[in-house]
Amino acid sequence: MSAFPAEVRELVLSNYPLILAALVGYFAVFLLISYAAKRQLAQEATDYIVASRDLGWLVVTFTMFASVLSGVGMAGLPGTVYSVGTPFVVSILAGNSIAAVLMWYLGPRIWVLGKEYHFNTPGDLLGGYYQSDSIRIYTVIASLLYNVTYIVAQLLAGGILLNVLSGNLISPALGSVIIAVIVVLHVISSGLRGIAWLDLFNGLLILAMLVVYGIMILVAAGGPANVLEGLGAMKERFITIPGPGGVFTASHIYGIAIGLSLGSVVLSPAMWIRMYSARSKAHFAKISAMMLLLWGVAFVLGTNLIGTYGRSVFSQVESTDFISSLLAFQVMPIFLAALFLIAVLAAIISTTDTYMHTLTATVVRDFVRATLWPKMSSSQEVKLNRAIIVLVAGIGVLLALLNPVLITPLAIFAGAITIQLLTPLVGAVTWSRASTEAALIAPAVGIGLTFAWELRFLPNPVPVHILPGFATAFFINVLLFFLISYITRPQPPEQVDKFHGLIARKL
Repeated sequence: MSAFPAEVRELVLSNYPLILAALVGYFAVFLLISYAAKRQLAQEATDYIVASRDLGWLVVTFTMFASVLSGVGMAGLPGTVYSVGTPFVVSILAGNSIAAVLMWYLGPRIWVLGKEYHFNTPGDLLGGYYQSDSIRIYTVIASLLYNVTYIVAQLLAGGILLNVLSGNLISPALGSVIIAVIVVLHVISSGLRGIAWLDLFNGLLILAMLVVYGIMILVAAGGPANVLEGLGAMKERFITIPGPGGVFTASHIYGIAIGLSLGSVVLSPAMWIRMYSARSKAHFAKISAMMLLLWGVAFVLGTNLIGTYGRSVFSQVESTDFISSLLAFQVMPIFLAALFLIAVLAAIISTTDTYMHTLTATVVRDFVRATLWPKMSSSQEVKLNRAIIVLVAGIGVLLALLNPVLITPLAIFAGAITIQLLTPLVGAVTWSRASTEAALIAPAVGIGLTFAWELRFLPNPVPVHILPGFATAFFINVLLFFLISYITRPQPPEQVDKFHGLIARKL
């Protein structure tokens, strides 16, 4: 990721006192929320990891919204629309629509099992159903790959953003360290409850700024029709399938949706843990409907308009990840533009604290406790979480400084890894024929092929305009899962009743 645009730096410096006041105000609210959550934190794992399963539906919705949107939704996705056109937004909305349905269906089932058997992580559920510590290790690997990629991108972006908001007083490297320290102290002191409460505030700020931004774009352009006028000869290709690059066919759109939306919104370890944390199984209908509404507003009024009008105003930019920041100072008053940057910072913090918390929880519970220290007490689990998160933060900062990245490709790749867990999850909560062998082999093949094709170790046998490599890998995973399940032995009847029977009785 390159340095922040010089034009934005100059505008911030010329209005530094006003921007500094807004930044101080944000962190004052941050500290108040963290303190309030700390007062309620119990020193036991269920409270630290899943907030004692007592979060209201609105808090759960906004912690999912803020965590998923992150720097990806505020910077990376508008930049991708700038590059590849409106069909990319169609991919997002298609994926989010399916994700909302899956959340409505899977959420109550995951919640029921978590409540009954005290599950706190994905590995608890999958390892428990298939009676296999090896499957637990899969969830740890998926968590490491998913969360580390997000943490690295967010720390790097947050460091650059603090550099700008501080008027160049804080270097990008120091900014990354500061973000990491703030997040570590917040998570250690307040657990998931503090993360969720902060996400509620951050989510409202993010949503408000995206709505204001979209309105300001419409005003600056002189109406919806005029947003497209600056696109000139490429206007028709920009807003229609298959897009300027000729790639976004119908199947490719749904292929992107598999990684970007389904993998991130439903199957990521962070979202899974939030499903455990809800107060009631009845909340998931509200959560799903509300998330669909929030994403629709954020991506249509925010992401789509920013990327499209940004392409009209700026024919070329040094890095597309910064188009939303550049355009903000073109269409909004300086204070609102700066407040938008603070909303981006809020999104980055919401993502970083979520994924650091999730990564340590899954490593401690599904690897250390399951395989190395089975008699670990609840209080010891909390202490180990707190110790490991410091290590995670240090590694994240180091990788962030060594590996500049574009945000959106990283987000798609991360979701492509976690979507491979959908097949064993479906078996654990819905399909009683699923076997342990299928749950071990099919996701492993899917993850392996995703790496091979996306990192180009092997050529993708399917043309990219038909399906991205990770989507092809996912469908192979699905096929293998069903085939292997039919030729191997399913779980014993008592195990099926323990999971599927419980779900049938409770729902």
